[in-house]
Amino acid sequence: MRKQRRLKVIAAGIILLCGMALLVFVGIKRTSVRHFTPAALVTDGNKMNNQQVQVDGLIAEGSATWDAANFKLTFAVCDRETAATVNVIYKDRLKPDNFTDGGSVFVEGKYDATQNLIVASKLMTKCASKYEGAESATPTDETSYISE
Repeated sequence: MRKQRRLKVIAAGIILLCGMALLVFVGIKRTSVRHFTPAALVTDGNKMNNQQVQVDGLIAEGSATWDAANFKLTFAVCDRETAATVNVIYKDRLKPDNFTDGGSVFVEGKYDATQNLIVASKLMTKCASKYEGAESATPTDETSYISE
């Protein structure tokens, strides 16, 4: 009798551990997102159709249009080294303040290979001025001071 009870407890424990391991595996697989350059995404596009992807590159010159009434930003991300581009739609959110042609951008969203289009859920721009050396804080000759 004791042996059967012990076997039932061990079997239940194994089943619980397997179930938890499966849940962890599925959760990691669903939240993991592959990172691409625009050139790599265009090359592997058919494999990534309807998948979540991350892409970083530069905002293609003259490609951006902002529809403020509908909160819709469309633009193209171009590769830093090749001429490859990926189109992006970012809607229902505000346009980032430092979004400018030629600026660095990081996009995450679902990729549609037939249209070479990412419907973005996240958009981050990089501000180059944050990484440049700070200008000197010493006053110039043109600065006037008020003294009492």
